[in-house]
Amino acid sequence: MRRRPWLVPFAVLLVAGAAACGDDDGETSTGGPASTEPAPVGQIEYPAGADDVVIEIASEGGLAGPQAVSTPPQLVVIGDGRLVQPGPTIMQYPGALLPNLQERSISADGIQQLLGLADEHGLLADVDYERPDNVMDAPDTVVTISAGGRTYEHRAYALGVGAGDQGEETDPARANLQAFVEAATGFASSQDPSLGPEQPYQAEAYLIRAVPDEPAPTPDGPEPRVVDWPADASVRLADAAECAEVPAGEVGDVLGSADELTRFVDAGVTYAVTAQPVLPGNGCD
Repeated sequence: MRRRPWLVPFAVLLVAGAAACGDDDGETSTGGPASTEPAPVGQIEYPAGADDVVIEIASEGGLAGPQAVSTPPQLVVIGDGRLVQPGPTIMQYPGALLPNLQERSISADGIQQLLGLADEHGLLADVDYERPDNVMDAPDTVVTISAGGRTYEHRAYALGVGAGDQGEETDPARANLQAFVEAATGFASSQDPSLGPEQPYQAEAYLIRAVPDEPAPTPDGPEPRVVDWPADASVRLADAAECAEVPAGEVGDVLGSADELTRFVDAGVTYAVTAQPVLPGNGCD
């Protein structure tokens, strides 16, 4: 299972990480070995384990930069037949500390449909992507696919941002990548018979980052709620300045009831904490 650098939103199963994905002058895809089970004739092989990510669509960087927790992946398809994607977000402030991730089952036929879409759009291959030079501070769209014994990363800067009158890409390679992202995320939210009902994603652990907090006066806004960090948690907040993984059984209740303004007290120090559920393929380096 690939361990992604802390907070680069989720490109899963990239054994070499971003450093192996080209250079600053262009966007590339890379291929590497991946363990697979034999597939029936006419179907595409893919890794089928509970920790194997077959497809991930994520955003990285941009104005937010490499923070501890940012937007979760748009889509994660796991080899054992699970699909995870963000659910609806209630437009209120302060919002929940944890992102609303939803899980549904996906059959082998559904995974084949998504891999077929990837093949149709030329993504089961190494592709070079042009980098627009007229867009600043946009994120990379990162699509990772493990199929046919290889893992491909497709990374395109500012995909769909300022491209054409309707945000449509004119470069053929970028247009294919954008079309796949739209088709795959649309399929994942559909009522296709290969997909099961949605339910909240149950994380086994959380990635956290904690920084000492010195709140500024907010006379016109809500006051932060201050709670104690669990005394029996295996990770102390002083040790989570960069990244730490904590079992959900130790902190799930306190994180689940927290909002963006909640502050946590540990050993007499007040901290602001960011947190994200652990998905297959991501964690602290």
